[in-house]
Amino acid sequence: MSEQGSIFFEMGLYQAELPLRLQYADIHFWFDAREEAGAWRTRVGLTTYAMRLLDDVFRLEWKVTVGQEIREAEPIGEIESTKASSELYAPMSGKLWDINTEMLEQPARIGVEPYAHWLLEFEGRPEHALDPEQYRQFLATGWEETQKLLKGQV
Repeated sequence: MSEQGSIFFEMGLYQAELPLRLQYADIHFWFDAREEAGAWRTRVGLTTYAMRLLDDVFRLEWKVTVGQEIREAEPIGEIESTKASSELYAPMSGKLWDINTEMLEQPARIGVEPYAHWLLEFEGRPEHALDPEQYRQFLATGWEETQKLLKGQV
């Protein structure tokens, strides 16, 4: 994708950046799909929106291995932060091509620059991806409920 720049989703005092060059999953992963030697590879990571909700990440663990066939929405790992511990689900289907082991060793780096640090790389392209504006609209639709959750009102 050749588009440059970003759009933003306002999260109260904070902004969630959404680079225009990426696509997004409704479970708050970003996709960077590119063709290499006739085959598609897609790197995935967590969005600034997800990282703002999680805050400081101190543990990341995968339940999957390189070479494994993964189905979209299946449990693939866990992430733990100062605010929450959450199961991670596959944002797409495909064969797992690579795992960024640096993020396992230093998971806090994900929160500093979410778009600079990919987590997993798949063979293929995502079937269900949102463009930046669609993702921003998705975030806006659920923002009121998210704020209630954050404030412990639900």
